[in-house]
Amino acid sequence: MPELNDENTVVTTDRFVTHVSTVPATAGQTVGIFVREKSLASTLQRGAPPVVIMVHGGFATSVVAYDLQYKDYSFMTALARAGFDVFALSHTGYAPSPQPLMDDPCNVDGEFQSELIPHVLSHPAPPRYPFKLVSSRTEWDELATVVDFIRTLRNAERVSFVGWSTGTPRAGGFAALHPELVDKLVMFGPSPYFPDESPPARMPEAGSPLILQSREFLLHRRWQDHVHCEGQLEDPAICDEVWKALMAVDPVGSTWGADGRGIMRAPNRMNFGWRDSLAKIQAPTLMLLGEYDNYARRIEAWNGLRLDHKMFVKVACASHFMQFESARRLLYRATAEWLNTGAVDGHARGEFHADFAGAITATPA
Repeated sequence: MPELNDENTVVTTDRFVTHVSTVPATAGQTVGIFVREKSLASTLQRGAPPVVIMVHGGFATSVVAYDLQYKDYSFMTALARAGFDVFALSHTGYAPSPQPLMDDPCNVDGEFQSELIPHVLSHPAPPRYPFKLVSSRTEWDELATVVDFIRTLRNAERVSFVGWSTGTPRAGGFAALHPELVDKLVMFGPSPYFPDESPPARMPEAGSPLILQSREFLLHRRWQDHVHCEGQLEDPAICDEVWKALMAVDPVGSTWGADGRGIMRAPNRMNFGWRDSLAKIQAPTLMLLGEYDNYARRIEAWNGLRLDHKMFVKVACASHFMQFESARRLLYRATAEWLNTGAVDGHARGEFHADFAGAITATPA
């Protein structure tokens, strides 16, 4: 345990927050939602520090997405050093939080079972639990429990959120439901609209609990195929470091895959309500989107915001994984400035462009 008398020490605390599950497969059961906290010792010693909660995306759990233990690639540490009390949770289905029904390879969606043959499965198999696992609603419920816990723990009236990818409709949906509890929002790599705005007619929705993503698909098709600038990957080893961290946090997934060398696991989700949530968000919102991040689709989220206090930054030479690229320094700086002041480089509203060095300029009308 670090010595708290050193005000420059970053203190890390891991907890499991008690939650009564609303996930259909575990409804009514008491579970523990994993939450990591990072803060300077000096921040913890003052009353009611500014609180930010970081919400992960569809595959990479929070301790990898935001607290990668490699060089200066921890987003959480950067915000902690900027004076925030920083929390990151992992939703149900993402280690170290509960992963119900996910250790049975038969519960992998049929589209992905070929990734397990022949090492884990000898042939395709029907799911033993023939439904999707989690939903937008169950994740908003988990956020409500965690927010309540943190507000009590830190005597905080409001909290701010950082969301990445699918974490944007999670955090943004909560902000739309509970505007009185949310101070500011930062969204990067935002999710495009979901196919459905309404929950499935029947819950849980038919399907399988588990989906997969291979190392090749993640590191190459989703990431390296979108690296187009010299220096965009400041450290080429970062891709392998991310994969190693993903495997370390999920011991079961690390032994799966067609060759037994590991695969990334995530819950199959029932997503809905993103377009509606965007229109209802009231908290001042900063959105950042990399120019190589499926830009034409993800810009939908920016266009869906209806509040006046909002700022958009198109980030040059950045992909969906900007927190692991050279653009991370802009991301860290802009996030801290926005959460502190509701502005970045003195700008609080409008559309802007960030060049490779992170300089922000207004987009021509």
